[in-house]
Amino acid sequence: MSATVSAPKSYSTVHKVLHWIVAAIIIEQLLLGEYMSEAWQAFERSADVSGLSAPVVLLHIWGGLSVAAFAVWRLFLRKSNGVPETPKDEPAALKFAANATHVVLYVLMFLVPLSGAVAYFGVVETAGDVHTLMKPVLIVLVGLHVVGALYQHFWLKSDVLKRMLNG
Repeated sequence: MSATVSAPKSYSTVHKVLHWIVAAIIIEQLLLGEYMSEAWQAFERSADVSGLSAPVVLLHIWGGLSVAAFAVWRLFLRKSNGVPETPKDEPAALKFAANATHVVLYVLMFLVPLSGAVAYFGVVETAGDVHTLMKPVLIVLVGLHVVGALYQHFWLKSDVLKRMLNG
């Protein structure tokens, strides 16, 4: 029988740092993704691999692998340290939306890098297509995550945003 971790009032410092590092990497990935697409299309047209080893492409690859690695670390922290509880008076629909968004964001933090790695290292076109299709889904979910945090802070006046910033 395992001991239950009591819910902390705020996220740990390590969890906060990892959250913001991953947020920065995801933004960087979204911005550099176009360079990766251009290099990949040039490779498909002419089998020219020179563009696939460009620093921007390598940064994109390492960024994706870092997101997946940090996601594993974050899940470990969630399990070992616990996470703050959702506000008691939060509407059930909002709790569901927040939880669903978090689950899908974590799934994407694994599937997007995995599909990119399979496309790049395995030269699997379908994986590349899946990787590309997940980009708008990721953008929408990150947007929902941000809007949800701001809604909690400014409209509901909860501490949800504060516990990822300080606390």
